[in-house]
Order: sequence, then structure tokens, then C-alpha cells
Amino acid sequence: MISASKIKLNKDFNLYLILIYIFWIISIFSYFFLDSYINAGSLENGVKLGNDSYFYLRESKNILNGESSFLDYKSKFGYLLFLIPFIYFDLPLISVVFFNLLLTSISGWCLYKITIKYFCKLAGLICVTLFFFYFPLQIRNFYILTEILFIDLSLILTFFIVFFKKQYIPFVILLIIALVSIRPNGILFIFSLIFCILYFLIEHKKKILLKLFLIALIISAIPVYHLINEYFENLNLIRSLNKGIIWGWSFENNKICKASCLSSELINNNYQNTLLGYLKFVIVNFQEYFKIFFLKIFWLIARVRPYYSDLHNYYILFFNLIFYSGFIYGFLKRPKNNFSINFIIFYILLSTILVGLTFADWSGRYSLYFLPFIMIFGSYGILIFIKKILKMINQKRNKTS
Repeated sequence: MISASKIKLNKDFNLYLILIYIFWIISIFSYFFLDSYINAGSLENGVKLGNDSYFYLRESKNILNGESSFLDYKSKFGYLLFLIPFIYFDLPLISVVFFNLLLTSISGWCLYKITIKYFCKLAGLICVTLFFFYFPLQIRNFYILTEILFIDLSLILTFFIVFFKKQYIPFVILLIIALVSIRPNGILFIFSLIFCILYFLIEHKKKILLKLFLIALIISAIPVYHLINEYFENLNLIRSLNKGIIWGWSFENNKICKASCLSSELINNNYQNTLLGYLKFVIVNFQEYFKIFFLKIFWLIARVRPYYSDLHNYYILFFNLIFYSGFIYGFLKRPKNNFSINFIIFYILLSTILVGLTFADWSGRYSLYFLPFIMIFGSYGILIFIKKILKMINQKRNKTS
């Protein structure tokens, strides 16, 4: 039987959550009307357009007009499919923003529920607050780009895995397909599940199931290999590696570069853009490649950029201190041997490694894909830090009184 005090406490937490949502909506409207005062943040008819935005809009129209096919864009067709209804019904682009905001509100609730499942309701409130009020993330709601749709769907997918039921299986499959089709790194969710299942079967000594699962992996290896090769060819990965440790920035010349952005050229003996060709390329450039690998990961996590203003970088560093310090503590205090937590950890790890192995990040957006998952652990670390500060203050007050 639930006590009256517990019911009241639950109602209070719901009230706090509603207040966070209200302030988030106010902040969204504030940005919408004050966008011209934010450097590089101004909107055009309520949306933010970049070079990729024009590409997505143009190609969606071409598909509708029969001038191109989804098959021409294997790694992007999910987002083109997402845009087509808005274009077909001739809806204003701001309707895409409204849809993004709706999905973000749902994913924020999913993030809250995931956090309280692992830690507590106060940590959940802190987590959803970080998510809703971290400006570099929330501004993505106004972009006609893949980021916020990918992030929102990834949080909804994780919710279904954390609170898994058999009836959720179709939703999990559908969301994974959607994520893979929106961005190539969506395939990391498949690998995260594979690693989690393997870890679970080995840990619990399910030998028969482990053998069956390994057979299934071997059978599926061939189509997965072909899918990865399609991505490699489409994205021209080997040539793209010359774009630097931060995409398009030369540390040697300390300015934006147009050709090769590395201090030393990587040897490329006309290797094919396939997984096998890529492995040969890595072996030939082993020492230089892994130096670049670790530097890319460093700048991915740091998120600061040499072409940002000092104020911009100070803002990012301030939040980095909050996110990552809290993450370390929350990670250490997490529930152990938990399938869904392992799924999140594998996704964070694989997302980080992927950037080191492949594309350099330009604006820090690649870290946004896993930053909400960092917030899950970070929120608990922040909560404990706040409690310790308050305890110290109370102790000092008791001494002086």
C-alpha cells in the first residue's frame, strides 16, 4: 500500500517535470523571436538552413517528381522519406520544426523515465533539464538536418529496450531500420545489441543459445558486409580522411583549409572504398592513422573548436565540466550487469570509436548523438555533488549557530 506522503511526493515530481517543459517551451519561443541577436543562430522563416538542408529538400522533390530514386541515396533515404510528406502537401518548412519539437518533447520524457529507472526521480529531473536547456542540442530542432530526428528516435528506441516487453519488438525493429536509413551510424545500435546479447549469453552460460546466436551472426555477416561496403563507396571514406582532425581545419596553418588538412599526407595506393580496402589503408598508414584517431576522439569529446569565439568555447567547456565529471561518477555508481545499461554504454563507446576511425567532426555535432546518454549518468553525478555541497553548507551553519 502506498503511503499518502509518497503520493504527494510523486505529484510534486510530476509538477516539477511539467514546469521544466513549460520553461523549455518558453525558451524555444524566446529563441524563435530573438534569433537575430544570436551570432550564427538567425532563422529564415522559422528554420535554419545549411548546405545539406538544400540537398535534402532538392532530392526529396526529385524523388517525388520521378527524377531520382531512393536507391541513389542508400545512407540518407530515411530522412528524404521523412521530408517527402511535408513537400508533397506543400507544407511550410516550419512544420518540420514543429514536428521536431513534438518528437523532442517525447524523447525528453523517455530520457526522464530511463534515468529514474537507473537512479532516482531527482536525477531524472536534472537529466531532462540538461537535455532541454543545452542550447547546441536544442537549436537542432530548427535545422532541416538529420541530427535531432536521429537523436530523438535513438532515445525512443532506448526507452523500448530499457522497458522491454515482447510487444515492443516490432517498434524496436522499425526504429532501428529508421535510424540506419537516416544516418549510417544508426548501424551502431545493431552492433550494440549484438554485443549486449553476446555478453549476456556468455555471462549466464547459455551455451546452446550462444551457438545459435553465433550461427545467426555468421549467416547475417555477408549482407552486413555488403551494406558496410555500400556506405564506404557512397561516402568516399578514404579520401575524406584527408579533411583533417577537425573537418576542414588545418592545425598546421591555423585556418580553414580546402584541400588536405593534415600536416602529413596519408599514403593511398588507390585503395577501393570497401571495408577490405580500408583495412589495407589503415595498415599502410598505421602509425600516423592512430595518432589522428586519438586526436579526433579528443576533439570530439572536448567539443571546443579553434574557429569558435572565446565566449562560445568557454560555454562549451563549462558544460563539459558538468557533463563529464557527473558522467564519471554516475558511470561508476550505475546498476551493474544490466542489459539496457550495457546497450547504452556500448553505443556511447562505439559512437566515439566510429568518429576516430572515420570522419572528423566539424562543429561538434557528432558528439550530440550520444550526449543525451552521457546526461543519464551525468545527472546522478550532479545530484550527488549538489547534495554534498548542501551538506557542507548545513554543517557550516550548524557550527556557527
